[in-house]
Amino acid sequence: MNQFAQKLLSQLPEHSAYVVFRPENRRYLTGITSSNGMVLICEEKQVFYKDFRYITMAQNDIRDGYKVELLEKSFSATLSEAIPNSVNTVYFEDEFLTYKEYRALADALSDRFTLSGDEKVLSDLRMVKSEEEIEKIVTAQSFTDQAFSHICDFIASRWKQGDLTEQRVATEIDYAMKCAGASNPSFDTIVAAGENGAKPHAVPSSRVIRAGDMITMDFGSVYDGYCSDMTRTVAVGGVSDHQRQVYDTVLAAQNNALNNLKAGMTGRAIDALARDVIGEQGFADAFGHSLGHGVGLMIHEAPNFSTRYEGIIPANSVMSVEPGIYLPSDCGVRIEDLVVVLDGGCRNITKSPKELLIL
Repeated sequence: MNQFAQKLLSQLPEHSAYVVFRPENRRYLTGITSSNGMVLICEEKQVFYKDFRYITMAQNDIRDGYKVELLEKSFSATLSEAIPNSVNTVYFEDEFLTYKEYRALADALSDRFTLSGDEKVLSDLRMVKSEEEIEKIVTAQSFTDQAFSHICDFIASRWKQGDLTEQRVATEIDYAMKCAGASNPSFDTIVAAGENGAKPHAVPSSRVIRAGDMITMDFGSVYDGYCSDMTRTVAVGGVSDHQRQVYDTVLAAQNNALNNLKAGMTGRAIDALARDVIGEQGFADAFGHSLGHGVGLMIHEAPNFSTRYEGIIPANSVMSVEPGIYLPSDCGVRIEDLVVVLDGGCRNITKSPKELLIL
């Protein structure tokens, strides 16, 4: 049996099957990236069902231990025939399936099996990254770092012309990441200048970058299915004492978290390492999001550094550390690094500089 399938079954009761639909979970288990497919895992069989578009790729590239079969009927009809009678409980991804998809499964299976929604078992497995997974994220992050170096030079050479917009900067970042080797951006690139920096997930607009702006840029790359994530805030022309205070506060908060977080702490306790620093400087109400999130096959995955996350952060989880301050009609600053959480601290895999760059 494949080791990934075996790990999943070890977390389930005997006589269980798990049906996997989410693309990232299918990738984690089988090594295959595709837009369609279904994996059935139980003691008797481990099968990847694929439609004609992906069948040859799956047969050639799938990990050892899986059988590949052509999907010729609906998912529910296929499962009705494929799940052995020895199974009594069928688990599925309750955080991914639509209600319509669940109803189709229930109509086909509930007369023979108990259906149990539990995607947490898979997200918990994916929290702890293997060395191979970590190295893929490191590679993705290297593309992101290269793009940051490029975009700083690009902004410095262009902004004084008076026609450089947030949208143009975002396009150039995406281009630079792909030139570096990324298959795709890992999410829609964020570029927010001046007052737009107060919007944590601002959409790049036609706003022109001008002297005195701080520009927050949040972007990431994908390499072999694995994501990176980084934010840097730079300035053009110069900064006020107020802007520098905001920047220095965010940087001090991030450094306190980076210097003190370690495996075995709760996500809430790690979040407080940064949040308390920001609060002490009078900006508590301006930091409204969590300190960080897991990164892997998905750009946002478990665990979390959050006031609401009481779970223990395990060693070898890959996490973002991204405090921010957002002041409406004024400015915003966010600084984000990716780290591998270790028993005695963390390994920062983000190499871009963090001193305030004035372009």
